[in-house]
Amino acid sequence: MSFPGLRRRFGASAAIAVTLLAMGLSGAPAQAEPSGSSAAQSGPELNFTVTRDKIRLPQPLVYPDDPAQISWGLPGDPDGGTARDVVVTLDVSGISAFADFSGISCSEDLCSWPVRDIEADGFSGGLLEVMAKPDAPLGTTGTARLTATSSNGTIAPLTVQVTVGTMDLVVNRLPQKNGAQPGSSLEAPITVANMGSMTSPGVELTLTTTQGLDFAPRFANCAYGTTDDFPYGHGRTLDSAVCRVDTPLEPGKRYRLSAPVGVDVRGTALFEFLDYRVKPPAGTVTTAGDSRDGGAPVLTLVQDGAAPPPGTVTEQAMWMINAANTADLAVTGDSAEAGPGTEVTLTAKLRNDGPATFDLLTSDDQIGLLVDIPEGTTAVRVPERCRPWNGLGTDDPRPGAPQYLCEFRGPFPVGRSVDLPFTLRVAEDAPATTGATMRTMSVNGGELTFDTHKANNTAEFTVRVNNGGGSGGSSGPDGAAGGHGNQPQTQTISASGSGPDTPGMLAATGSSGAAVTAWASGAALVAGAALLAATRGRGHRTAG
Repeated sequence: MSFPGLRRRFGASAAIAVTLLAMGLSGAPAQAEPSGSSAAQSGPELNFTVTRDKIRLPQPLVYPDDPAQISWGLPGDPDGGTARDVVVTLDVSGISAFADFSGISCSEDLCSWPVRDIEADGFSGGLLEVMAKPDAPLGTTGTARLTATSSNGTIAPLTVQVTVGTMDLVVNRLPQKNGAQPGSSLEAPITVANMGSMTSPGVELTLTTTQGLDFAPRFANCAYGTTDDFPYGHGRTLDSAVCRVDTPLEPGKRYRLSAPVGVDVRGTALFEFLDYRVKPPAGTVTTAGDSRDGGAPVLTLVQDGAAPPPGTVTEQAMWMINAANTADLAVTGDSAEAGPGTEVTLTAKLRNDGPATFDLLTSDDQIGLLVDIPEGTTAVRVPERCRPWNGLGTDDPRPGAPQYLCEFRGPFPVGRSVDLPFTLRVAEDAPATTGATMRTMSVNGGELTFDTHKANNTAEFTVRVNNGGGSGGSSGPDGAAGGHGNQPQTQTISASGSGPDTPGMLAATGSSGAAVTAWASGAALVAGAALLAATRGRGHRTAG
């Protein structure tokens, strides 16, 4: 058992230390929660989750290997302990007249799963494949009921609605747009088709854009706002719109929007996209944000021929938009003075001078900064986002490497500046002046094509060593600079790497093992002498 916040004081006497250890081992034993507590009285309480609480059965079954499913999950109760002897039952009597089942044995309209125990942090789940009977009329609807029992807990039931017939709404794919001019407007000619067997009363169209785009025009039947749970947004807050169009969509037909969905390309745009997806309309449309319906046009659908072949459409698509824009990344180095055997901190800085904001959500080709460590020094502390670069990729985090690749995953907006402090230990025989370069590149080793101003893409670290050796170090047999330290060799930049996004990796090592050993030995002798003097002082008595 651990005791957070407990602090112990240890005296110099070994006897006191043993006494404290004995006291620590003889502490009071941990006690279970009293049986009269609320958790013990009520027991664990569990709740079902389902992938969908309303499912539709294709009629006829177009893809025999992909039937509809009632898929359930049962997570444990983190505050109630383990649920014992759990048995899950699905009552299908409300749908058995028009549906067949597979995937688990069912008896007399009851399908059971003996789950047994579900721990507080545990999870159990299952599924039942459901298919409409060949003679089941379209539109037939019923319900299936999930229940469960436990010897010491309670589990709330859940009902799933099942309907024969589908409304499979899909959209077309738009080709990538390159060279979009900042300040211009683009139109997205989105079409919607019904690939199902039943008429959909309308469509719910959801639009999501990256921050370099803006919706224009806006429609009266669209609710505009923001979202931070977009599947491909990595937690970013993106602009979104939910448009409900009440035009019925008949099976096997395609429709175009009465007016193209438009986006304005902002001055900060670079690598952008418009995501669009459709589904049958929900009961209500979220009204978060500003609908701006005063005098705005209403978006409707216009029939536009037959539905396209199944392989050419999808429920969700992403329109890639690459702007004709640049982001000027400026690199700044640092210089300092230090003595042999001491440590010095140099800071590299990366700044985005714009005009574009870099935020690449659809690729791993992120911004990187390759930092060389000066000859005659050893990196002992580096930012956590920086990892050793071996010429082909990055290695596990560690100090003492000759090169580091620092990764910036974005967003990297205009005006942002990031400091990268490197703590270096100077060798005893370091050159009087030693330096190394740093430069921008992608984490995959390529050039950053969006940064066309190359003059400020490189900078230097410089260390001036007080009482150091020669200004350039001695030359080795092959003409390379001599001395001890992290002299980088010519590397071929060609492969990918990744690293965390927060500074702070701490480690200690030395560039000169002999110097560190000598220093440590001397420090130990001094400390021993001081301790001996203090002991003698305490034991000296003056004769009276």
